Amino acid sequence: MIIQSYNYKNVGITYFHSDWLQKISKMMRENIPVDTKIPSHGVQRVGKEFQRELFMESYEYQLHFWAISFRQILSDSYLDHIFPVLFYNYPIEAGSNYVLAEAKDIEDMSNKTLDAAQWKAGKLIEELQLNKGIILSDYQIKLIPMCSMHRHPYSYKGVDMIHTIEGVPTGFLKDKFSAEDKRKGPNTTGIVYPIKEPAIPEQPSYSCIIKEDFQDNKEVAYIACGEYNLVSKKGDDVEYSLENSYTVVLRDDTDITDITSAMKLCGIKSKKKTYIVSDRKELHKRMLMVDSLSFTPKFNIDSRLTKVKL
Repeated sequence: MIIQSYNYKNVGITYFHSDWLQKISKMMRENIPVDTKIPSHGVQRVGKEFQRELFMESYEYQLHFWAISFRQILSDSYLDHIFPVLFYNYPIEAGSNYVLAEAKDIEDMSNKTLDAAQWKAGKLIEELQLNKGIILSDYQIKLIPMCSMHRHPYSYKGVDMIHTIEGVPTGFLKDKFSAEDKRKGPNTTGIVYPIKEPAIPEQPSYSCIIKEDFQDNKEVAYIACGEYNLVSKKGDDVEYSLENSYTVVLRDDTDITDITSAMKLCGIKSKKKTYIVSDRKELHKRMLMVDSLSFTPKFNIDSRLTKVKL
């Protein structure tokens, strides 16, 4: 049985680069085998382009990733810096408000990609040592399995704005996990609870929501929500302790060429800056392990494994 507790004592900072999110969004939606039957709401136009548009507007998908955690032991808490190293998907059925996946398929793909994840983790460690001056002895370093990423459709809108680390609004809106994402049944566990047997006490686990919006006249994928738990075995139960979570999405400073009047009203500037996704208090820049990253994770993604039900 899964137990959710609420601690908010430890801190998890998970790092992405915006370029990774754009690649994932594109790879997960190209070559998707879409059921060609006419949708129940009676829409007659069911060509491939319309099917893709409908999927963009209304459907979910999910994938998982290996990550590496650099844990700092503080006086009475942990600070985990988490970096994805390999993203992978597996057979799923995608609906308008659900995703169906077999736990065995996820575990099998996780096991198959372990060697590649270890290799990419080694490359990241090398970069952090050589280019960022990271002292490895300052951290406990662990490879983390089955972190999760879950798409919520464009049509689901939040209300709270995501801001840059300097406090400037980005134009992106936050989202939150649904009750379906957080179900705790023994046979129907939600995507927020991927770990059934933690390998170590207080094992980090991270889950996030990816979405798409439009900026600069083009579609942009972004992280809309992230949760960081510490997972431990409690007798026959698995406890997920919800902690302070910060998702840092690194972006190279580039001009936004088309600032709309609505963006100006929101205070959006002409530069794309690193942004932070969190429901907790503000994060000071000095807490970040890095503020730029040239590393690229591995993408073991085949969109043909996604079956869309119209």
